[in-house]
Amino acid sequence: MLLISVSLLSVILFSESLLRALIEVKGSQFLEREVAVDGKIKVEWHWAYTHIHVEKLRLRNATDFSEPDMARVELVNLQFKPLSLLRGYIDISEVSIIAPEIFLERKSVDVTNWNFPSLTKTHADEMVPDGRYDFPVIDQLKISRGRIFFKDGFKGLDLDLKLDSVTANDKTTFSTGPGFEKGYAVSGTGKLQGQDFSIVAFGGSLSELRDSSVPFPLRIQLEMGDTKVSIDGRFQDPIKMEGVDAVLKIEGANLADIFYLTAIPLPPTPNYTLEGQLTKSGTVWAYRDFKGQVGSSDLAGTLAYAIGGERGFLTADLTSSVLDAADLGGFIGLSPNSDSRKSTKLIPDVPLSRERLLATDLNIHLKAEKVEAPNLPFKGMDVHFDLRAGVLKLDPLNLVLADGRVEGTIEIDANPALPPMKMNLKLRQLNLTQFFKGTRFESNTNGLFGGKLSLAGEGKSLADVLATSNGDLALIMSGGEISLLLIEAADLDIGQALPLFLGKDKSTRINCGVMNFNVKNGLLSSNVVALDTKDSLLVGNVDIDLKDEMIDARLDAKPKDNSLLSLRIPITITGDLKSPSIGIDKEKTANRGVTAIVLGALLTPFAALLAFVEDGDAPDANCRALIRDARK
Repeated sequence: MLLISVSLLSVILFSESLLRALIEVKGSQFLEREVAVDGKIKVEWHWAYTHIHVEKLRLRNATDFSEPDMARVELVNLQFKPLSLLRGYIDISEVSIIAPEIFLERKSVDVTNWNFPSLTKTHADEMVPDGRYDFPVIDQLKISRGRIFFKDGFKGLDLDLKLDSVTANDKTTFSTGPGFEKGYAVSGTGKLQGQDFSIVAFGGSLSELRDSSVPFPLRIQLEMGDTKVSIDGRFQDPIKMEGVDAVLKIEGANLADIFYLTAIPLPPTPNYTLEGQLTKSGTVWAYRDFKGQVGSSDLAGTLAYAIGGERGFLTADLTSSVLDAADLGGFIGLSPNSDSRKSTKLIPDVPLSRERLLATDLNIHLKAEKVEAPNLPFKGMDVHFDLRAGVLKLDPLNLVLADGRVEGTIEIDANPALPPMKMNLKLRQLNLTQFFKGTRFESNTNGLFGGKLSLAGEGKSLADVLATSNGDLALIMSGGEISLLLIEAADLDIGQALPLFLGKDKSTRINCGVMNFNVKNGLLSSNVVALDTKDSLLVGNVDIDLKDEMIDARLDAKPKDNSLLSLRIPITITGDLKSPSIGIDKEKTANRGVTAIVLGALLTPFAALLAFVEDGDAPDANCRALIRDARK
């Protein structure tokens, strides 16, 4: 402030040449950068006011940065009241800045081109004792045809902002009207991360901006493609961006597009709208008590985003009363608003965005009271997402499915070019009835089943990961009942099945059902597939190729009755995994089943899985008996 006062006083007493020397010599010494005026300097002095006209003002950039100049200004017109200097302060009636260009660049946390040691030493950003910032009183400010470039090589941000106009006035209060002409207003367009955007901002008067004891009203509207952001509230200290208390409303076609504004790697979603309270404390922005819709799902919660470290860190606690599973497709590689029925493939093949997972860290807890998923009996979910240094973990993952539970962990490492994924899940006491909801078999099918899944693969999509996966899958079912029509049709026992087709279906008790696969390079090969009921024993072999999504299965039915019409012809399931063909083996191969000795050996490991289907402390006798008898 002292340097500015001396310079302005010199303007009155001396000439334009002295002013040029003060700007270039003293300015360069103070900022430790070259300050130059490549154009004309004009001074018109009057007792009431003094007018200064400076052309082609520039500030040299810091060493080793891309642009030669940090700032260039085509024209500066400044008008101040000289008599105010005698009272010890600077009163500028008008400042007009035409075609300024500012280049801001950061290479690391500490290496920036806007670091001026002299300003730091003199604490230029500190307030004077009355709580006001120590910069000149300005009645009116105008900036036109401005441009700001910001490159953050550390976080990968790239901003090109064209300031169509900036106007500010010291004699008006904030107006909520859409077109007020006084106060503080900014409008501009540009590109951020290669995406076109526009911004309009309205604020209070310049005197309110100078005085941090008075909350500064501010309204910002930003649009980037389908994304619209509105901030309306007050900033206790807009210079330091402290004391923020504003309503933030954001809407768009895809939450993943928020990455361009915040570097937060959210999954793709359908249309959304959210509204809540925006606050800031230190380097932590918070979005509190927000509510809204994402697709058909309601979403509420609180999140905080810390920007002070080398990487951004997002924490969030999210809840949903009714969550549509289609809106969560982005978490498993589905595109927003995708319709899986239009695809010939069953497994999602949308590439994983490694760059986004490497951009920031996050810790998110998502709990849904109810989950709606067509053809799947979801009830609810409780998942913890933890992303650190490119490694994403879903741990723990808890799903309420078919009145039972699916629990475990999923881990994806985005650091390698082909991200590896590990999946370990346990299925506990899932209700078979829930999978036949809405079918004619619902009333005659019940029982509990469970098991475990362990897979590891690598790739840029879920399809790639499963196509290269290795591991194992095991399922076990004990007790309950299943539609007799299903069993008799599988047996091709025409004598018993025909009346069931024509009349009322019945059920048969399930003694035990087991299924076990080895998974190698995306190929599932069954060790054993067996379903033991009161009427029949079904055994067979199943091969599933996850890379080509093909299935080749054969089931041999061994009826326990002596029906003369039981044909005992093997059932085959072949073709595309999404729409397989079911038929019979016309060759009637002699190998119609698994011998008791082999079956006993294969069933032995399933004894360890009984805990996944047994209820409480009561051991299930059916599978235990089958395993015991098979061993004999």
